[in-house]
Amino acid sequence: MKKNLEIIEFEDKETKAGKAYNRFKTNEGWISCFNSKDCEMLRGFKGKSASVELIEQGDFKNIKKCYGEAGNEDANVEVVKIGDTKASNNKNATMYTSYAKDIFTHIYAAESMNSQEKMQEAITLVKQAKEAFE
Repeated sequence: MKKNLEIIEFEDKETKAGKAYNRFKTNEGWISCFNSKDCEMLRGFKGKSASVELIEQGDFKNIKKCYGEAGNEDANVEVVKIGDTKASNNKNATMYTSYAKDIFTHIYAAESMNSQEKMQEAITLVKQAKEAFE
């Protein structure tokens, strides 16, 4: 289920098998997250609310996915259009879009930019990398 959670604090943990994960203290108690990218994003929301996909398994709650900063009670996610990525225009568009998404995920927690500015920064960095490898 998709919902907004206030991230109060977090702690690094490790499973018995040695896999790293995070536990987040939220307005609904302690909740675990096992996806490293989502854990990294959520750590940036300490003291704020995040929109997440929550899975409940018995008494346990796990965060499956972080969508970003919570927007409202319905946990709407802002969609940022990044332009035309048809394969006919650029056969590598999907790969570059994926890179932009990865970079955007890492810089999303930056306080100084809005979502559109963050995505534009990610796209600029991907273009710079693309040019460097051509």
